Amino acid sequence: MKLRVVLLQLLSCLLLTDGQTEMQDFVSNGKNNQPNIWTEVRDIRDMVVELKVKFDMTMKENAKMAEQMQELQKENAGIIGQIKIIENQLEGIKRENEEQPKVAFSADLGISGDLGPQSTEITLAFNNIFTNIGNNYNPATGLFIASVKGVYYFRFTACGQTIRQSLGASLHKNGQKIVSVGQWRDHNQHRYASNGAVLQLEVGDVVCVKLLPGYTIYDSPDNLSTFSGFLIYSLK
Repeated sequence: MKLRVVLLQLLSCLLLTDGQTEMQDFVSNGKNNQPNIWTEVRDIRDMVVELKVKFDMTMKENAKMAEQMQELQKENAGIIGQIKIIENQLEGIKRENEEQPKVAFSADLGISGDLGPQSTEITLAFNNIFTNIGNNYNPATGLFIASVKGVYYFRFTACGQTIRQSLGASLHKNGQKIVSVGQWRDHNQHRYASNGAVLQLEVGDVVCVKLLPGYTIYDSPDNLSTFSGFLIYSLK
């Protein structure tokens, strides 16, 4: 019985000793394994500083981009203003063009063969009408009578074929000869001559093409001899 008690006491002492040793080891290891708080604080501080630097750089870039956007907006505003000015100018030109009288004609002599020679000048009636906007040209008489005061352009082409006769015609304004064309009879093929003039006309002025005395003019279904004119711009 006494022996059993002694053994129990020895066992208790051993257990107590082992427990104290383990506790000391745990405490010692815990102190050694405990994280360094100041190191972590420094790391966090460095991270915050780095983020602040990046944030400041981003803010500067954003400010620069904002300035560039303002400059672009100013440039765009200027361009839009110029576009509006051009649009207004185009609108004005469009209105002027719509209000501008339209006068234009073109016609062929409308014969097959020679006309002439005559002893006196005769007015050529170009009766094969291609265009007669405004109806200022009369194909029956060959006379263009201006209905609008303005500046006009007129042009005529004459063809000659007969070897024995010469080609000749002239442009007249109110009976006054302005320009003429002529070809002598030393050719054995078609001869062509053209001329034109810019004329300022008053309302009622008359323009026509006349065959010169002693000369001929030739035409065919190919429309070789023509007379044309149009209003360049009106005058007040």
